[in-house]
Amino acid sequence: MKFYRQVYKESRYFIGTDAPTHYFMGQIEQESQCKEGITAFDGGMGLGQFMPDTADWIQAREAALKEFGIDPQPYNPRWAIRALILYDRWLYKEVACEGWYYAFRAYNGGLGNMNKEIRLANSCDKITVERHCKRRLIKLKSGSLLDLCKVNIEYPYLIFIKAEKYRRQF
Repeated sequence: MKFYRQVYKESRYFIGTDAPTHYFMGQIEQESQCKEGITAFDGGMGLGQFMPDTADWIQAREAALKEFGIDPQPYNPRWAIRALILYDRWLYKEVACEGWYYAFRAYNGGLGNMNKEIRLANSCDKITVERHCKRRLIKLKSGSLLDLCKVNIEYPYLIFIKAEKYRRQF
């Protein structure tokens, strides 16, 4: 709940009064467990777990992030929340199928990958698109395998589950 007021304010300002604030809080919880100083094994940073190239790209693209300086600040909660919302908004418009499910999958696994799977499926039906997921398996230091299709397909569902506790905050 620590960041809810900021997420509420930013999402309503940049998306509108119908912004799904609870989804963005669920996404922040899924990404970082709401820990602003965290760095993931793959290099994801801060509340939104921005990769360095994505942080640079969104910083250059979005004038609304310039108030924080010229460089991205993924460990700054205010920057990370605004950047996450702006990036989600952009993905929502750019993904080939409408809906936060697809925008969140694009956030997690890349817009190009998401649109390729939709194109291969020739459908916006979630199950059909999920069947067309073709992503790598990564061997972790522990020796176990990480299936990037499984991770990416589960990602929006985990957000939606986590989001329920934030649905009626204001």
